[in-house]
Order: sequence, then structure tokens, then C-alpha cells
Amino acid sequence: MLNKYLKFNSKISVFLIIFCLLAFIPFAKTFADFELEIEYPQTITGSTITGESDLSQYLKYVFDAGLSIGFALVFLTLIISGVFYFIAPASPSAMAAAKERFWGAISGLLILLLTYLIITTINPYLSIFKTSPLEKVEIQIPESTRPGVLFYNSKDCSDKNTLYNQNVPDLADLKNKVNSVRILQDSSNSVYYISILYDNINYWGACQYINPNTGCQEVKISASSASIYEYDFNPDGDGVYIYRKSHNSVPGKEENRSGGYLKIKNSEIKTSGGKSLYFRRLSDLTFVGNGGECTVPKDEMDCAFWKDSGLCERYECPSLDEENISSININGNYLIILMHRADNDTGLLSTYCQAFPTENDYNKIGPQQIKWDPINSSGYKPTHILIIPIKQK
Repeated sequence: MLNKYLKFNSKISVFLIIFCLLAFIPFAKTFADFELEIEYPQTITGSTITGESDLSQYLKYVFDAGLSIGFALVFLTLIISGVFYFIAPASPSAMAAAKERFWGAISGLLILLLTYLIITTINPYLSIFKTSPLEKVEIQIPESTRPGVLFYNSKDCSDKNTLYNQNVPDLADLKNKVNSVRILQDSSNSVYYISILYDNINYWGACQYINPNTGCQEVKISASSASIYEYDFNPDGDGVYIYRKSHNSVPGKEENRSGGYLKIKNSEIKTSGGKSLYFRRLSDLTFVGNGGECTVPKDEMDCAFWKDSGLCERYECPSLDEENISSININGNYLIILMHRADNDTGLLSTYCQAFPTENDYNKIGPQQIKWDPINSSGYKPTHILIIPIKQK
């Protein structure tokens, strides 16, 4: 009975030791993040662990501890079997059990030695468990090489980009998430892009002109749409006509210019040297037709000086400021931006913009009647006009 009890307990002990060692491995790295409250004993190979040990040191310690415990159990079993052999000479069964335990311990010792020998023979490093720290690898996000406008979520054009080379009426998933922009040009093929961002879909609202000659630029508005065109260095259109009243632009019929108009010639838009924009304050422009006399009827002109009798003594041609523009005829490939520039607007930002032709202008010739309702509801009046020659409107 005693012999069976000892055999049973020895098997349970070995099982518990192996289970504890295996259960300890997955949590070794977790334990390494905490200060150890006790000092772990050295193994027979001299290894130990501290609160600053890494995972490889913990695994090495577990391996050495397993060998140490195994040799300790073999030594203990040899002692126990020797004691039973000498104290039970009168019992043949006890002596046989002691001999069986002795040879079992010898078998265990051989297994331990062979295990260590096999491991170190296959690969000596399997018993060392030494790891080298991982080298930091800088991930380079490939930059697009195609010309166009690149949109980024970061503020310094450092993350993954999305490229567009045509108008984007709705940025969809990128809406309000564009924080920087870069324009890639292809000078070898005369491909030169310009872009304007708006905080509303369909090209209106607060806007930011993207300088095509600068690299990465931070976006200052919550962009929802973007005008993207190829710049035309040699435009050949007729120009842009701006009217005080609604005009008839049906081909083959004479336009209604009776209310007054201004023609901005292609030669004014096309400047020497290229890369220039037609940008004027509306209050500096008047309805003088093709650069001659005022085309507004006299009784509709502005009075510059009143007589005491209440009659106007001197008339002046009305300017294009505020709501004096009723319609536009875009006779060529041009992008028109009417904008409100507030006193605190600086650089490339404008408080309000409206791009023409609009999405609803299927003929791309401009609006016969400008709808000012969105502008009126916002409280802004147009103060400037920007005309950009483009290859295709």
C-alpha cells in the first residue's frame, strides 16, 4: 500500500510541475512588465531572472529550471529508493519496488541527458533562447507619380493620399477630412493643374485657392468639393461677357445687351509669361462694353453729382459690384469664380465663392440668370472676380 501511494504521489508531483512550467510560458512577457517581489533562485546553469528580463531570458530560465527540477527529482528518487532498499530487506516486494524505482530514476536521468543533448545537437541556440531587438523600419508611403491633385488626411502630406485630376463635386468619404493638398505637375508634357476647394458640395461656399507653384499646403477649410482643371497657357476663346440684365445666349440670335455689359477680352485673360490669373475687384470694373463708352442706358446710370434742384448733373457708369451682375456668357474655356473677400481674408482664403459654369450648366456657357438666393441667405455680396483659362471647362 505504501509503495502504491508513493508511486501515485510521485506521478501527481511530476504532472503538477510540468503543468506549472507550461502555464508559466504564455505569461512570461506579461510578468516582465512588473517588478518582481521575490528573488528567483539560480538554476544549475547559473541563469536567473529579474524585473527587467525580456521574454527570451524568461524562456531560458524556464528551460533551465525544468532541467534543474528534473535532476532534483532524479536525485530525490534515488535517495528514496535506496532508503527503502535498506530498510525493507525482509520484504521481497518492497525490495523489488525499490529496485524498480531506482531503475526508473536512472531512466529519467538518461531521458533528461538525451533531451538536452538532442536539443543542443540540432541547434545549440535552442538552449540559449537569445533574441536580438527588432530594428525600426521606416515605412515609406509611395507617392503618386501621375500629375493631379493629391489629398491627404495629415497636415503635412505624410500619409496615404488620394489623387484626382478632374472636378470633384462631392468629396464623399474625404469630406471634411482633407487637411493638406499637393499638386503634381508634368512640365515635360505641359500638364499644369489648378485647384480650388470649397466647404460645400457643387463648388460654392468658403473657398481656398491651392497655389500650383507650392508643394504641400495645409487646408484651412472643411473641404467638401474641389474644382480641378488643367491650366491653358494659350487660351484662344473670345472672352467673358458680363451683363447687368439677363441675356439671350441662344446660338444664331443676337444677345440682349441693352441693359449694359462688359467684355473681358481673351487678351486680358491671357497674359504674357503664362501662369497668370485675371483677378479684379468688381468695384473697379464698369459696364463699358468692349472697352469703349458705357453701355448702360443713361436713365439707369449712377448719379455722381446731384443739383440742388434734385436733378442729376453728372452720371457715371455703374460698377459690377454686389448684385449688378445678372448674367454671364463664358465664350471660351474659362473658369469663373465670383467671390466675397472680407477684410480679414488673407492669402488664398475667401469667405464666399461661387464657381461658373455650375453643375447644372450643361452647355457650359454661363448662367443666363444668376441666382443670388444662396448668397443673399449667407449675407455676402460678391466683391471680386477670378477668371482662369483652362483647357476644357
